[in-house]
Amino acid sequence: MEGYPGLVVHGPLIATLLADLLRRHSSAPAKSLRFRAISPLFYNAPFAVCGMPEPDGRASLWAQNADGALAMKAEAVMHSA
Repeated sequence: MEGYPGLVVHGPLIATLLADLLRRHSSAPAKSLRFRAISPLFYNAPFAVCGMPEPDGRASLWAQNADGALAMKAEAVMHSA
């Protein structure tokens, strides 16, 4: 045990949640998705997946813990509609 307060949420699961957020809120499919874990999230603590479209056909995505600290950042490139 590494002294964490609970079980760590699997990083690729968080990336999948970010991709699903994008799928549910975008009319164009993603061409690519790049993600990077920054800090762990824990199963027993709330967290949020967030996103924002960018004017250049990309989308910024991120996951944050209950305190708003960044846990994962991602960028998606969208297919043209």
